[in-house]
Amino acid sequence: TLIGNAHVHGEPLIEYLIWPRADINQGDVNNVENLLKSLMVEPTRLYASKSTLRPTPAFWLAELDHKTYQEVSRHPKVEEISPNEDPFQLEEKASRKVKLASFDTAMPRLQPLALGSLKDGRKIFHEKAALPELRIISQAPNTPLWENPDYVYSIDESEETFIYIPDFGINRAHWDFSNPAQKIEWLYTPQTISHHHDTPTEMQWPWPGALGSHATCVASKAAGRVAGSARHATLVVVKFWPSTAGAAEIFDTIMQDIVAKRRAHHSVVNFSFGSNGKQKMVERKQASDIMMLVRRGIPVIAGAGNGGPGFVTRFPAKLSDREDNLWGPIVVGAVDWFGEKAEFSKELQYGRMLWAPGEDIKCAAESPDIASYSLENGTSF
Repeated sequence: TLIGNAHVHGEPLIEYLIWPRADINQGDVNNVENLLKSLMVEPTRLYASKSTLRPTPAFWLAELDHKTYQEVSRHPKVEEISPNEDPFQLEEKASRKVKLASFDTAMPRLQPLALGSLKDGRKIFHEKAALPELRIISQAPNTPLWENPDYVYSIDESEETFIYIPDFGINRAHWDFSNPAQKIEWLYTPQTISHHHDTPTEMQWPWPGALGSHATCVASKAAGRVAGSARHATLVVVKFWPSTAGAAEIFDTIMQDIVAKRRAHHSVVNFSFGSNGKQKMVERKQASDIMMLVRRGIPVIAGAGNGGPGFVTRFPAKLSDREDNLWGPIVVGAVDWFGEKAEFSKELQYGRMLWAPGEDIKCAAESPDIASYSLENGTSF
């Protein structure tokens, strides 16, 4: 990230991530931070990514020119220095997007009927004339869609479920999130808090631009009152700063929140992004964080990626493309209304994966009209 027009030694200042070696101790940390402050034009802008789960910073952010960059890179406790940029791409890149401004008038608004309960205490619900992508979730194997046009699901009301969605914020005012019984929490990565100085309410909106449509649709399919598959769950919208540094803090922030609130075994993380493979240190940190989540009983879901047919190429889904995978994310590809693989969906070459509706699915749309829905394609959804 180019820092304004600031120059030192006749060269522009660039914001870098400084990654420490694994064997760094607190004395080394102090030494590195003192060096960085002595070289920076504005030492107060030095940022250390800290966590309650590790004794030393995961990385530092510092504004350096070429000369100071070279000096920092020679420090024996610095493993790598990389520019703070945006290496992530939204995995939704729909092959078709259709806005349905009046679509909500045809969507079911009545509460699903309770059919009864199971011996373990779970209640069974039955929604008639459900959306096609919801129907195929509960239909029996090898059953044509027209033979089972309803959505049947169960809820264990004795245990709360939390769906963590890292993204750039959602349109909280949309009608699909207006159910009074629906619970939505907001979680901000440290980079988001340090950069954003607006009120908490303003922070709940997507970053400027078109990025908000992605998160709004993902959240809508997760637990929206009309389009959601798990409407009883609590949505936790994890807003991260759109940069390499922001992406590096996603899973760490989620882990700290789950541990602090004792939500292990009651939470799932839905990650709908894929990196370009150029930021190896970010991927290494995220792989370690994902492993920590999975080992604590917290499933991490990753979209297989679009642009298919073909095999998965992007991180973190690529972590699970091996036959002996134990600690990687659960990779999910897209199918159509009839359970057939969507043409645009990628797939794993070696590892096992799941499939879920992702073609022509209906979700809350990015629109000033807070009651509009749209058709979307993508493994994110």
